[in-house]
Amino acid sequence: MDDISYRIIVDDAARDQAPLATLCGRVFGAFDPGYLDRLASVVDPVLVQALHGDAPIGFKLGYRRGATLFYSWLGGVDPDWRRRGIAEQLTIIQHDRLMALGYATVETRTRANNNAMIILNLRSGFEVRGFEIDAAGNPVVTQRKRLAGPT
Repeated sequence: MDDISYRIIVDDAARDQAPLATLCGRVFGAFDPGYLDRLASVVDPVLVQALHGDAPIGFKLGYRRGATLFYSWLGGVDPDWRRRGIAEQLTIIQHDRLMALGYATVETRTRANNNAMIILNLRSGFEVRGFEIDAAGNPVVTQRKRLAGPT
């Protein structure tokens, strides 16, 4: 499938902001790289990357939020590479790795107008667990999925 490979990066190596900021700029358009400063303080980050050759074209990034809870914080696919199943494959790889690391639950928050992400999450076994208005006034949906064992 277009010579795409996937790589899992954990702990300190997952904190490298430079390549992430570049990819986030392509994925999200307007993106403040300072948003990634949070990486310095998160616990047990896990980054899953999709690559075309050596070039990152998609990612999922998250971190530990509790003994068995993982927060899938940020992710996306370069617009030139969308609609090829990359986001779904990133999700599968992330969840497989999380189960291997002993996580029981994964949670994510998504802007309510991000229908593609909400639908992908629902297809991947997530359930809607909440709705709120964030500090910037954006409606946000919280979704959670049981990976294994009790939550």
